[in-house]
Amino acid sequence: MAITAIKSFGDSLKRPYPSDTLQRIKDFLNAIAIPYSTLNEKGAMDALAMKMFQGYVVDFFAKGVPLSQIRICTDSVTSVLPLSQQKKDEAYYNVLNKAADKFMTDGWLADNEQRLIESYTSSLGIALNCLPMQYQSESLARIGQAIVLKDLQRGVLPQKPLTVPVMLGRGECALWVYDNVTMFQEKITREYVGGSRGMSYRICKGVTYRTGSFKGHPVERSHMEKKGVGSLVVTNKHFFFHCPTASVKIPYSKLVGVTPYSDGLEVHKEEAKPKRTVFQGFDAWFVMNVLNLVNSI
Repeated sequence: MAITAIKSFGDSLKRPYPSDTLQRIKDFLNAIAIPYSTLNEKGAMDALAMKMFQGYVVDFFAKGVPLSQIRICTDSVTSVLPLSQQKKDEAYYNVLNKAADKFMTDGWLADNEQRLIESYTSSLGIALNCLPMQYQSESLARIGQAIVLKDLQRGVLPQKPLTVPVMLGRGECALWVYDNVTMFQEKITREYVGGSRGMSYRICKGVTYRTGSFKGHPVERSHMEKKGVGSLVVTNKHFFFHCPTASVKIPYSKLVGVTPYSDGLEVHKEEAKPKRTVFQGFDAWFVMNVLNLVNSI
């Protein structure tokens, strides 16, 4: 009955929360005298705590309340309804995703919206171009990429460094990291095919002489060979692909062509014997914009 009452109370709770909300919860928990862990066996208390926690955090975007002030409210929530650090992080990311969805409804990130996102992520130490996999969303990725592109348009590199699994050169900056990217590279095989006709004559044991003619020609066959699945790092100077079985560095200065696909990118390098290289597993629009802008940096 107590758990049902807690769920019902949480479902009916609306922002802005009445000032006595936490006191009512505290009085209820004291009155029923049931261990908190028992009430939370199926996550009823966590759900209530998350709703209240997120409700206060939303005020950063909805009302412009500073995070320093919001933390006073969220600390009061967790003093009554304890939350793990993982749950707190989840609440912050959930609010960020909701704000991103709202801001990108019209397909454009306004300057004031960008300032809100940057202030929020900076205060929490969040990097939009290197989010944990479980919190990544299309809207957040678009916002992060839009911010990077705006910096490049102004002729400056992003100031927030990324942790990447490759060695960067002097003056090089990692702009974005795509995970779970599959690399394919063209593999060419050659063989000689043809036919012969004529007759064979046995001269002695183990020795045969063949008359006639042989006509053949070389044939080349190519196919796209999977090199591995790993991370594609986009910098202001190179593509880096890194996985346990392969590591590739492609300078932009060596590119003679780029073909974008809905789910990846094919690059054509300046080589004596060029081979097609394809990276699959991401939307290429950001990379194409980066290639158009990096020459102005």
